[in-house]
Amino acid sequence: MDSYLIIYVVLAVAYRAVDILILFRTRTIAKKPDRDWTEWLIMVPYWLVVVAPAIEYLGRDYRRPSVFALVVGAILFALAMILRARAHLDLNKQFTRFIEEGKERGLVTSGLYAYVRHPLYLSEVVYFLACPTFLGVAWAWVLTAIGIAGIVTRIRVEERLLRESFEGYEAYAENTWTLIPWLY
Repeated sequence: MDSYLIIYVVLAVAYRAVDILILFRTRTIAKKPDRDWTEWLIMVPYWLVVVAPAIEYLGRDYRRPSVFALVVGAILFALAMILRARAHLDLNKQFTRFIEEGKERGLVTSGLYAYVRHPLYLSEVVYFLACPTFLGVAWAWVLTAIGIAGIVTRIRVEERLLRESFEGYEAYAENTWTLIPWLY
């Protein structure tokens, strides 16, 4: 197997491993509330964005990714892992993969959440950008765009519920960015 593809798989697995380790540390791995349809807006694109660059990379005539693509992709993978870990730790027991009403411990507004309302989704966006960048592929960017659109859609649904669930959410939203500081 190609060494670039092996590194890609290691980085993708490392991202997922960081997620699972933090879930175990915060004891939220087994938390399984009722599923909601918006989970699919994240999970399906997640797997497509991971697999599509590898398939596209294997399908081309062994054109290697540029050093620039490898470096930028590796930096994006590292940034995604750091954001993911920090955001999970900031949420602690509040984390759930599903949109739920009535969080048991209140609104989290510290750590990364003091700046961005959805840092876990930001880590997903960075991860989605890392996958096609690292392998220097082109067509997989279509799935990356679809994945990011799914994240934005889920954020909109979640924002509605958070505004209904937390009395201070409106004020919090006025003082923080939704996903990307100074942009959105």
